[in-house]
Amino acid sequence: MILGDSNTFIEKIIIDSRLSRSNTLFIPIIGEKYDGHIFMEEAYAKGCRNFLCDKNHSFLKKDINLIVVDDTTEALCNIAKGYKNRFNIPFIAVTGSVGKTSTKDIISSVLSTEYDVLKTQGNLNNNIGLSKTLLNLDNLNDIAVLELGMDKSLEIAYLSNMINPNIAVITNIGMSHIMNFKDGQAGIYKAKMEIVDGLKDNGLLIVNGDDKFLGKLESNNSYKVIKCGFSSNNDIYCKSYNIDKYGTSFICVYKNKEYEFSLNTIAKHNILNAMFGVVIGLEYDIDYEQIKKGLLNCKFSSNRLDISVTDKYIIINDTYNACYESVISAFDVLNNFEGRKVAILGDILELGDYSKEIHQKIGKNIDCDLLITIGNYSKYIGEEATKRGLKSYCFLTKEDFYDKVNELLFKGDIVLTKASRAMKFDEIVEFLKN
Repeated sequence: MILGDSNTFIEKIIIDSRLSRSNTLFIPIIGEKYDGHIFMEEAYAKGCRNFLCDKNHSFLKKDINLIVVDDTTEALCNIAKGYKNRFNIPFIAVTGSVGKTSTKDIISSVLSTEYDVLKTQGNLNNNIGLSKTLLNLDNLNDIAVLELGMDKSLEIAYLSNMINPNIAVITNIGMSHIMNFKDGQAGIYKAKMEIVDGLKDNGLLIVNGDDKFLGKLESNNSYKVIKCGFSSNNDIYCKSYNIDKYGTSFICVYKNKEYEFSLNTIAKHNILNAMFGVVIGLEYDIDYEQIKKGLLNCKFSSNRLDISVTDKYIIINDTYNACYESVISAFDVLNNFEGRKVAILGDILELGDYSKEIHQKIGKNIDCDLLITIGNYSKYIGEEATKRGLKSYCFLTKEDFYDKVNELLFKGDIVLTKASRAMKFDEIVEFLKN
């Protein structure tokens, strides 16, 4: 149902009432914490005169345009898809349990050497975030690189069908959100593979060929598969690499040609992510020197293995999020440094019945000079590490750790901080910096 003037020009679509202007369309989203309909009056007071609302709410003003829908979130997604369909440009979709944001950043940096690229900002990778990104498309954009996230089945399929990508990338199949999948990692693999649901005919699927699930994929009548990894069985593989405190250099082989690149990061897993960027750069006719420039100049999103040097410590800030695979990768980075290595680890959440098992598995597979755990589940990391002879201290809260920090940490320590985002370990980073 539409009330008012259907020919009204809309300058911008918003879901935040604070951004309201006369030519904005306010769409109230019903979220976990707030029902956006309660902010319609605020949007009106700020000058907004164009609104959506769902059929269970009413908002009557004499001077507004109003569209009533069944579901405002669904309406936002449909509007975004309709707007996206006006642009005849390539779309690249990136998903995976770990590394999708870094991969998105790398691909965008490579493509930006030759094209105007729209990319997902931060990790706005759900249906609302993707809609907001698509609504930022303009006539200057040559290509779009979009990150797709999920925590249950059918979400990736929905997002893929919103954008109908030309190229899809799957970084790996890990154990993030495993509590939502009764089939464990096999269920996660099936959910990530939903990315091909919206893939255009004869599209390209680029995957981590070293992954035990993705490595089995083969090209078919619907799409071509390219595999990346460290094994020479892959279509593009890393032949050799060197990592030091200044960054990473590596040589990869693709179609019988060797390419040498450098990255401004000391994370080994970003070599794999870089190879996704190399393949896509070559697919879009970017020459070797420009790809090299794009990789070297890539700026990664914050709180992902950021290195800070203070008067007392070298801090490796990897607090954005955590899963088993990313914790192990973070220790690869920690062990590149010379000096006393300290790991401060917190709980990995959303593991359900796997919580104890996965935390114990971490404890069996890490190495450092001092391990500090904070939280309910991370104690299992400490217990297993202690059995192996690692020096370990377990705390229930961050405040308990703060009380002991001067007894545990010494000047010159290299300190890794890692936990699920909800644990707010960025607060520990700020504490140590100050």
